[in-house]
Amino acid sequence: MATFILIHGAWHWGGCFVQVANRLAAMGHAVITPDMAGHGFDPTPISHIPDLPTYGASARSALEEIEGKAIIVGHSVGGATASWLGELMPERVQALVYLSGFMAPNGKSARDFVMTQTHLKHPAILETQGMLRVNREGLALDFSKRHLIVRSLYSDCTPHQIEVALPNLIPVTPHIPFAAISTITPARYGQLERHYIECLEDCALPLPVQREMQAAVPGATVHSLDAGHSPFFSRPDELADMLDAIA
Repeated sequence: MATFILIHGAWHWGGCFVQVANRLAAMGHAVITPDMAGHGFDPTPISHIPDLPTYGASARSALEEIEGKAIIVGHSVGGATASWLGELMPERVQALVYLSGFMAPNGKSARDFVMTQTHLKHPAILETQGMLRVNREGLALDFSKRHLIVRSLYSDCTPHQIEVALPNLIPVTPHIPFAAISTITPARYGQLERHYIECLEDCALPLPVQREMQAAVPGATVHSLDAGHSPFFSRPDELADMLDAIA
């Protein structure tokens, strides 16, 4: 059986994966769901997160402490941390899985795939921008725009799932995971098994952008999930089955 490290995206917390983690555990896998710096139970002030190693320290610790290798799953901007870990410690990584995740080539950042003039004209990305406020520390959610947050992040979730999720979101995600420049190399990252799980109905990271990243970093096995941006809430059974098959 495999060990999974599930890395959450912006504004979220490790516990967002609990339904998927429970299903994987019932299949016999070990699952770790760390909180990135400043998220969930991690008390790090956003102003004290200067770089990706600080932001992703809990995921790195998990990878260092397990026996054997792990499958690292990066959701959304959690893909930046997954890529960093793959380059840093390829000998500890069984596979990288991007769940509608940012998969940036060397020399580019996650931000490069959503903040260009072309991408900002995409209706879904334009709408997502409407729920954000940019400040010195990071990207802040404007909770007065609840309808936009729900449409962007939880478009196919039930009312109950939405009511569980919203109170647990942190107000500000640091700029670091979006702005960090990818430093992946063919000799390290390039030797790893990689998978990309497309979310076909994603309103936060639209399918054309997901596929642009797949083309920019070729070589991943592509899987498709008929889901919005947060399938760990809306499609936990299908997602767990897909991850189990990858293992």
